[in-house]
Amino acid sequence: MSDALRIERVDAGHVRVAGELGFANAGEGVARAQELPAGATVDLAGLSRSDSATLGVLLIWAARAAKRGTRITFTNVPAGLRALAHLCDAEPLLGI
Repeated sequence: MSDALRIERVDAGHVRVAGELGFANAGEGVARAQELPAGATVDLAGLSRSDSATLGVLLIWAARAAKRGTRITFTNVPAGLRALAHLCDAEPLLGI
């Protein structure tokens, strides 16, 4: 049984992402980008599973924020996802 993607607003500028975000539900993750407030801080500590598709979704979220003239800050990025971002030289794009 999968751990469904959850995007929970903590307060006006903070969001907590939990559950799985990967190949199986990347489309859902992209579609839910509008749930992120402008200039949000996105806490990823609750991710139970991530993969290269997760990185793609985060890059789309960051690009959409930039297009609106804001920036998303990602915190508590899981070690494997951080390593993948480093390998792809995507850390500056994610602000990590």
